[in-house]
Amino acid sequence: MFIIDLEYLIILILATCFLNLFAKKKDKLGKFLAVLDIPTKDKIHKKITPLIGSFPIFFLSLFLLVYFNLNKFDSITTSIFFYSYIFFFLGYIYDIFKFNLYIKLVISLLIILLTLNSFEIFQIKKIYVHSINKQIMFNEISLFFSALCILLLMNALNLTDGINGLASGFASLWLLTLSYFSSEYNVFALLLILSSFMMINTVLIIRGNYFLGDSGTLFLGSLVGFLTIYVYNNQIQLGNFISIEKIFVFFMIPGIDMFRLFCVRLLKKKDPFGGDLNHLHHILIKKFSIYQTLLIYLFAFLSSNIVSYYEIISPTLVIIFYSAIYVFFVFFSKKKLKNTSN
Repeated sequence: MFIIDLEYLIILILATCFLNLFAKKKDKLGKFLAVLDIPTKDKIHKKITPLIGSFPIFFLSLFLLVYFNLNKFDSITTSIFFYSYIFFFLGYIYDIFKFNLYIKLVISLLIILLTLNSFEIFQIKKIYVHSINKQIMFNEISLFFSALCILLLMNALNLTDGINGLASGFASLWLLTLSYFSSEYNVFALLLILSSFMMINTVLIIRGNYFLGDSGTLFLGSLVGFLTIYVYNNQIQLGNFISIEKIFVFFMIPGIDMFRLFCVRLLKKKDPFGGDLNHLHHILIKKFSIYQTLLIYLFAFLSSNIVSYYEIISPTLVIIFYSAIYVFFVFFSKKKLKNTSN
C-alpha cells in the first residue's frame, strides 16, 4: 500500500487554504462567472446559489498535472484529465445558457467517442462475470459499449445533484476507491489528494455555500468513468480480474435510481431526462434531514462495497439485496405518502 509523501501533503494543505478563500468570495465569483442557480418549483433550495463547486477541483487538478507532468505522469493519465476538462467547459457553458438538453447529450457522446478512440486502454474489451465464471468479449462493439457506460454514469451522477453534497460526495468516494486500486504511485497520490480535497469541498457544498453544477457533474462523471476503465484494464493486464458484479456494486446506488426514474417517466409519457422531485434523495429528505440522508447514502455505499470487495457476501447477492430494499422502500414510501394525502 502506498504512503503519500510530504510534498503532496503540503499541496493539499495549501489547496484547502485556497478553498476557504474561494468560499468567502462565492457570491462575487458566481456573478462574475454568470452561473447562479435560481430556485424553482422543481428545486428544494430557497435562495440564489452559485454553481461554482467544480472550479476549485478543476484548478487543483490542473495545477497538479502541470506541476508534476514533467516526470511523473504519462500521456494516458494526462489525456484522461484533458478530455474531462472538455466536459468541464461544456457543463459550464450549459450552466450559463441552459441550451437544449439533447444537444448536450449528443455533444457529450461525440466527446466520449473521440476520447475512447484515442487510446484502447479507455475501451472495455472484456469483462469477467463471476456468477457464471466466464469472460465476455466485446470486440467490435467495445467502443460503443464503453461510451454507453460512461454516458450513463455521467447522467446518474447528474441525477444525484439534487441535494447539497450528494453528487460531490459520490465522486469523492469513487476517486478515493480508485486510488486504492491504482498500481501507480503518482496516480494514487493524485487521486488521493483530489478525493481528500473534494471531501472538504463537499462540506462547503452541504452548508449551501455553492452547488456543483453541470460543470461539476459532467467533469467528475467523465473523469471517474475514464479512470475506472483505465484502472480496470490495468488490473486485467496485471492478471487481476475484477468481476463486473463488483464494478456494478460500485455504481449501483445512483444507477438503480436512474433506471427507475427513466422507466417511470417513460411510462408516464414524460421526457426521461426531465427534472422532478421523484429521486431517491427527494423521498429520503421527506422522512429525514439532509444530513441523515447523506449518512444513509454513505452507509449504503460503504457497506455494500466492503462486503462485496471482500466477498463477505457475494456481489450478486449484494445487488439483489440492495435492489429489494430499494424497491420496497420506494414503494412503501410512495404508498404511505398517497394514503396520508387522501
